[in-house]
Amino acid sequence: MKEVKSYKFILIKIQFVLYLISILSFQSCFDLHSENNQESQLQQSVYLIDRYYYWSEEEILDPESILQEKWIPIPSKSLGFKKKEKEYLYLKFSDQFIRQLQSPILYSEIALERFKVFQGKEIVYQSEVSDFIYPHLIPLNSDPKGSIYIQFQSIYEGYIGMDHDVIFKNHSQALIDLFMENFSKTFFAPILLVLSFIFMGFYFLRRKEMIFLNFSILLLSASLIEALNGFVGFSLRQYAFYIVPLTFLNFTFFPFALLLFLISVFPPFFRNLFKFIATLHVIVFFVSIFRNYENGISFLNSEEGYNWIVVLEAFVAIFASVYVFMKGNRKLREIIIGILIIVVAGLHDTLVDLEVIHQQIRIIHYGFFLMLGFFGYYVFKHYLELLHSINRMNAELRTKNKELQRLIQIDKDLALAHALQKSLLSSKYNEDDKIRIIGFSQNLESVGGDYFDHTKDSMGNWAFLIADVSGHGISSAMVAAMSKMAFVGAGPYLQFPARVFHLMNRHLVGKTKNLFITASYLFIDTESYTITFSNAGHPSFFLIRNSEKEVQQLTAKGKPLGLFSHQAYVEETINIQPKDKILLYTDGIFDLLNAEGESFGEERLKSLLWEYRFHSLQDLSSILQDTLFRFSNGWRHQMDDLSFLMVEIK
Repeated sequence: MKEVKSYKFILIKIQFVLYLISILSFQSCFDLHSENNQESQLQQSVYLIDRYYYWSEEEILDPESILQEKWIPIPSKSLGFKKKEKEYLYLKFSDQFIRQLQSPILYSEIALERFKVFQGKEIVYQSEVSDFIYPHLIPLNSDPKGSIYIQFQSIYEGYIGMDHDVIFKNHSQALIDLFMENFSKTFFAPILLVLSFIFMGFYFLRRKEMIFLNFSILLLSASLIEALNGFVGFSLRQYAFYIVPLTFLNFTFFPFALLLFLISVFPPFFRNLFKFIATLHVIVFFVSIFRNYENGISFLNSEEGYNWIVVLEAFVAIFASVYVFMKGNRKLREIIIGILIIVVAGLHDTLVDLEVIHQQIRIIHYGFFLMLGFFGYYVFKHYLELLHSINRMNAELRTKNKELQRLIQIDKDLALAHALQKSLLSSKYNEDDKIRIIGFSQNLESVGGDYFDHTKDSMGNWAFLIADVSGHGISSAMVAAMSKMAFVGAGPYLQFPARVFHLMNRHLVGKTKNLFITASYLFIDTESYTITFSNAGHPSFFLIRNSEKEVQQLTAKGKPLGLFSHQAYVEETINIQPKDKILLYTDGIFDLLNAEGESFGEERLKSLLWEYRFHSLQDLSSILQDTLFRFSNGWRHQMDDLSFLMVEIK
């Protein structure tokens, strides 16, 4: 319960931040400039000063050389024109107002194209960056030269010239005004970024909840829009080559991020519809980029190509919202309100850009914040519901805590038993100048009854034992450990296999509690190149000799260990040759099943050994392990412990 309360505490704090954002957004809707500021700007605006334009097919290096009678007055409050192909546009207006300013600049809110500014005959500013969306602060000489000329050479389709406000200002006052105008964007950008990281953290806590990831992406995109489209973006204007494309790409990405968020929220039908539109959005964007590729990518020109898909997305979102609202889905009411707010705000902003309505307040950013506020409230509410479900699960978990602790203790005991059993086994890899050994073991459970052992006497001869305790699990593992100790006790008689089994059996009889051990034992004399072997009810071993026509199967009669107190064992001896390979194994290999219930069997094993007889011992062991693994579909159909021990005569 303490943990849940801490989550609620964090939730209340974040909700408070969202409410604060909403309040500040409404407050900042009122222009930070007073009417007096607007009037003073209006008096400084170049729109109120005599201004003229002139078209030229060639670039004119000295605009003052243009005859006065060729300049045409600009009647309306506009410094922009419909573009003429391959022609330069020249604007001219008086600079007499700068006498009243200490450090005069020409403030241009947006100039979309490449242009040069002349004060008299002197070039005072030159812009070579296309698609530039940030204000230009153009320094001027304090002494009037008579006129200011601006030469435009646009790559922007359909428009050339200045856009929005063009004003004479003091340099310091222009920076202050710019900061105040963009104060809300500069302030909210880091808040949105922090919230994005918070929801990303929620996603990693709840991996299945894609709504947190999609909302985090939406907030991140919103943060970049607010930062790069405001005072911060202007401050980074020296990096315009990177900032401007990033800004335009993010403008395009935001509707896509919004669709991703709606996909994780709306019912299945609309979810699939939004997925289709999101895919179409990406395709249309790239097609528009490539269609408008001329002298480099122009995002402003491309914007005309994909605006229709954004409008389509808006109408689909409105239709989906109205439909879901009419169906009475109260859970989505915050989403519906947020969608309607952003669509109306975006429509207003588009109409302002098209000059259908007169610009007074650009509401896109305020609608933008309100939308995020409603979306954020919905996501937090969703998260609160998750917390309540976690509370219910916590109550169930507490009732099973004791059982879990008991299972944990059992797991620890099994892990310890596994480690102890592993310490009893011989190493899986060993060799000297005459023998190479590779072993493998796969238990059905954490511990098992299979084990193998190999040891070397003082004369350089080798002894090999592989054993299989009946059953599997902890009881079999304990008997296997007893069998290991019995084998160690027979160490002085390694060269006599029958004697080894006799001593082991005498040690084990009456102590295995109805469990028995099958085993196969080999003693290799490395000087005489002979094998002496004995068997205690265990499957025969295989001798792989390249000079033979098939794998040889060798065994000796004998009953399992631990059953009868007076049991005799026989020995057999064979000659061996260099490059001979020997396989000792337990019957768990034969009992291995596949998905169809078919057992691996003895013939399949012999066939595999013969097919790969010319491979090295390491490769043959790997092939056998891989074949068994794939046959049982990753040990899923294993029925018993299985082990094998491969020996090669060098």
